[in-house]
Amino acid sequence: MEQKVLSQIDVYVDTVEGVKIDNQQLKNDLLNSSILEKRISSNPKDYAYQDLHLPFSQSYTWLNDYVRDHFNVDYNKVLVSTKEWGNIYLPKESSHSRHQVEPLSLKQSPDYTYIYCVEVAKNTCEFVMEYNDNRRANQTWHIPLETNKLIIFPSTQRYFISQNTGKYMNVFITVNCEYV
Repeated sequence: MEQKVLSQIDVYVDTVEGVKIDNQQLKNDLLNSSILEKRISSNPKDYAYQDLHLPFSQSYTWLNDYVRDHFNVDYNKVLVSTKEWGNIYLPKESSHSRHQVEPLSLKQSPDYTYIYCVEVAKNTCEFVMEYNDNRRANQTWHIPLETNKLIIFPSTQRYFISQNTGKYMNVFITVNCEYV
């Protein structure tokens, strides 16, 4: 019997190690964007309304270099970032369920999205990816989150960050990428 896999969902999970990323600087940059209301969208009905502008910094560059280099070495794909932002979730807050593709312009949509946990207390939230497994629709995959965890997944997949059950804010960076 011959098998041919026609489609699969690839999810990559890692802990960023071996590179010094100043998470405090990234957190401060996002807090500053929050205070100054530097949002990706000014429309409160838009999913991107909660997304905060991530200013250029050496720490973000090192993070992006880490992801690009490790993904290239491990999977022979070069990821090029196209858009980045941050999110801060206070206790009891969660994100919207969303994906990162433009339905009317799939050619212009990103291939992969990655989420980096800047500051997330252990056991306070999860990354939840929604998927269909042929006839078993509405399945979910849960990945516990904590500081320095990195998740890379196809931008077509719907996902959300579950409710923050901790006492402190959880801080994330999300980056859309194309692969070449």
